[in-house]
Amino acid sequence: MLRSLVVRTLSLVRPTAPRPVRSYVTARQIVIEKEAMKKAEMLVNVRTSIPEPTLAPHALRYLRTDPLLSQLVNMIMRDGKKARAERLVQTALLDIRRHTNTDPMRVLSDAINLACPLMDTKSARQGSKVVQVPRALSLRQRRRRAIVWILDSADRRNERCFSMRLSGELQAIVNGTSGVLEKKLLLHKAVLANRSFIRTNTRKLRK
Repeated sequence: MLRSLVVRTLSLVRPTAPRPVRSYVTARQIVIEKEAMKKAEMLVNVRTSIPEPTLAPHALRYLRTDPLLSQLVNMIMRDGKKARAERLVQTALLDIRRHTNTDPMRVLSDAINLACPLMDTKSARQGSKVVQVPRALSLRQRRRRAIVWILDSADRRNERCFSMRLSGELQAIVNGTSGVLEKKLLLHKAVLANRSFIRTNTRKLRK
């Protein structure tokens, strides 16, 4: 009885560390996001002049995270350490806020929209040779290609930590001095050079 009293007293005196807040996207959240994207209004993107599904503010309330931010975190994550990836993105956004004195989410969105390619090429066999056939990309595919380029270019910067490199690369894209924009331009030139290989459906309708 004395031992149990001592253990109980020590448990009251010993400071307990706060439980970490788990931030994850459940299967139900993925379903809600897909349904919201299907019902989203198609608005023309000012940067690309292409209509894209845009979620209304009342629809964003039912999502656990922003779709663009969630995709960025998931691509940065390594070995399942999502909390660490979220901290890196948070530090990068705070650094953008400190340097630009503007909304960091707006800078992030503008940078990814500027880096998004509209089309890419896919290898296909035509006769006895392999050609590059242009194809259109969905919104998520365009963002993924842009994020891959941004992370690859950020790794080549001279800042000490990853958050500072990511922040500097996003600001460089907005300022127009990043090599990511050159990659996008080269990809679009390759698409234009291979536009003759685009396959169209020429099937005739029955009368």
